[in-house]
Amino acid sequence: MRRTLVGLAILGMCVVSLNERYSAAGEPGRSPLAWQPDLKSAHVIASRENKPMLLVFGAEWCGWCKKLEKTTLENPQMANYINETFVPVHIDVDDHKKIAEILEVESLPCTIVLSPEADLLGRFEGFAKPGPMYKKLAAAKALQGRISQASSAGTR
Repeated sequence: MRRTLVGLAILGMCVVSLNERYSAAGEPGRSPLAWQPDLKSAHVIASRENKPMLLVFGAEWCGWCKKLEKTTLENPQMANYINETFVPVHIDVDDHKKIAEILEVESLPCTIVLSPEADLLGRFEGFAKPGPMYKKLAAAKALQGRISQASSAGTR
């Protein structure tokens, strides 16, 4: 597995300030996803809870990005799965061009899954319905498990 350098590059470069629409889940009129306000706080949680980070790249002008969020990610079952299994962060490419550049985001929407150690677990470009997205996310989570087992076996 290719070890990415994004962990140090992204986490050290800036705090991603997100607008209010990407705040904590459960508030009226807000997303049911527990979007983290920045990559640094997402990394702290991911490390503490051994959960992968789910980076969702989009833009205010991107219709497919909005469709992915509303019909797929905010689907009640999908939102529950994401909140329980991942640490989600929404990144607006217009506001955070350097992060998108480092992660080679060239088309939107783009979803990237990173382990707490910044291993690339999955990269999905474009829109996907809940079923196919679930399969992709579950595969990324399973890969994290295999990497963790291999790391544990190597330290014995």
